[in-house]
Amino acid sequence: MYILPTSAKYRDDTRYYSKSGDTYTLLVEGTDYTVGNSISNGVYEETKGSKMYLRNWGSSGAYSEFPYKINEVNTIPEHDVSENDVDLDAYTNTKGKIIRNRVRHDVTSLDFEVPTWSGAELHDFFEYTKGVWFDCLYFDESMWAWVSKKMYRSGTVKYHKYMVYDYEPLKNVYTEINFSFIEE
Repeated sequence: MYILPTSAKYRDDTRYYSKSGDTYTLLVEGTDYTVGNSISNGVYEETKGSKMYLRNWGSSGAYSEFPYKINEVNTIPEHDVSENDVDLDAYTNTKGKIIRNRVRHDVTSLDFEVPTWSGAELHDFFEYTKGVWFDCLYFDESMWAWVSKKMYRSGTVKYHKYMVYDYEPLKNVYTEINFSFIEE
């Protein structure tokens, strides 16, 4: 998603959204806007660059959008991207000098914080990322290109759980979901 300037015009075959807090709401053509009119303040457009795609590692099958939906909008949540070094047995000697045995450098980590998911969405997330590895196709700003990397989900997934339905857990509400995808 990205916010559009007011100098832009509404186009046909494009999805537009308004935003309130962390929630995006799909605008309806003919009701909320008219094709050809100028964009009003606070309108967002869905873009391919705001998406991420996953598939099972080694599969030649099609990629699936990730995540499935957040507040009824198919877009990836805001996330932090970092590139880190991986050291084997790094230590600080008695003179205070760090001794490193660099195994790899620039290992990508994508750290996510999702505001809200239903039990069904959280279940789908765990099912899709339960394999050891998966292909992750996303726009990498450090390379300014679409890249596909072999990644895994970190073992730590944190969230707040609200038991809304004792016997229908797929309808429960989960908030402040935190997890990471890490390059192999």
